[in-house]
Amino acid sequence: MFKKLHLQMTLFCTLITGMIMISMSVINIVSSESSLQENAYISFQNDAASMVASLENQTVISYEWISRMEKNGRYLISISNNGYPLLYDQLNRTEEGTRLLEKASKLVFSEYAFEPSSLSQKGVLTSQVFYILHENGKEQFYVTAANIPKNNRSLEIFVVYSLKSLHQQIFDQRILFLVLNLLGLVLLFIFSWFFTRKMIAPLERSREQQIQFVASASHELRTPLTVILSSLSAMDKADEDNIQRFKNIITSEGTRMSRLIDDLLTLAKADNLKFEMRSEPVELDTLLLNTVEKFEPLAGQKHIHISISLPDETLAPCTGDYGRLEQVISILLDNAVSYTPEGGRIQLSLLIQQARFEIKITDNGPGIPNESKDIIWDRFSRLDKSHTDRKHFGLGLPIAKEIVKNHKGKIWVEDAVDDTGAVFIVSLPYR
Repeated sequence: MFKKLHLQMTLFCTLITGMIMISMSVINIVSSESSLQENAYISFQNDAASMVASLENQTVISYEWISRMEKNGRYLISISNNGYPLLYDQLNRTEEGTRLLEKASKLVFSEYAFEPSSLSQKGVLTSQVFYILHENGKEQFYVTAANIPKNNRSLEIFVVYSLKSLHQQIFDQRILFLVLNLLGLVLLFIFSWFFTRKMIAPLERSREQQIQFVASASHELRTPLTVILSSLSAMDKADEDNIQRFKNIITSEGTRMSRLIDDLLTLAKADNLKFEMRSEPVELDTLLLNTVEKFEPLAGQKHIHISISLPDETLAPCTGDYGRLEQVISILLDNAVSYTPEGGRIQLSLLIQQARFEIKITDNGPGIPNESKDIIWDRFSRLDKSHTDRKHFGLGLPIAKEIVKNHKGKIWVEDAVDDTGAVFIVSLPYR
């Protein structure tokens, strides 16, 4: 499912981003081509006007000047004196150049019914016209024709600029844009592949966690349910002395199932952002004292000594849910009592650190390896797989973490100072 979703999201991202990129490229290339054509025509007009102005001031036309004006084949220039072409055309004009001049002359006559020789009839002032010639709907030439009166004669100049080189430049530019867009699409696909993969990764992890959660919850519920069903079946054949024992087993396992279901509902509410919490002033020192008092009988059974350290000064109350915060301390104390060996010790302390309350619960149990300090917050996680305390489902620390998070606090675990045991720290806002 996720592989198909990954591919679909990659293609979708590539398609949308690619369409935007191609649209911007098309706009850019259209603008660039228009600018190239406009600049080419303006350059032609300026060059042609400069040629005519230069001819007006010259008394002698040298072949070197004409050759220089043609700019190495960029322009084709045909000059006639009283209708007679200069010898330059016959000596220096290539076959290709002659063909282009003839083609341009035919186009200008067919499109505008104009012949360059007709300018000689315009009068005593220099006359010049500009044309853009088309063929098959495509611009082919820029043409200018001018008549320059010289005493009792006139010079007729016909300048042609073939757009073949401009068309080739535009074609090369289009190919470049095409190659760049294809390369861009490939890079976009690669980027989208890794980007969408990174986006989907949390969903995959969440799904895996849900599957593991359901499997673990099913396993935890199946165990007491199996015991209950076995006890009910055994009661049919049991004598009066054993019936009460089976009833006690059923009651115990039913209570265990109820506690597990309550924990599951608590986590479900946290996942759905429906975690019920009250906001009220909570005196943390009183809360710690009351919670420790409840756990002293349980600790006494294992001869565990619980001590508590509180600040001398009066502390401002913490804003939060008293019941939920008591649940956090109870979870941490219950774990500490469960994992601390007989005759061990548990230390609770409350202090102010950097404008925050810090509650520390330290034990001298086996401690928690560094590689497991993150795993213990996972649901149904048990550090000691051989631990046989049936009261613990591996949901206590995840519930404590959700409660602390909803109080805008933090909870983490560190090694004890003497490297024996663990220190759970709860940090809560001071105000």
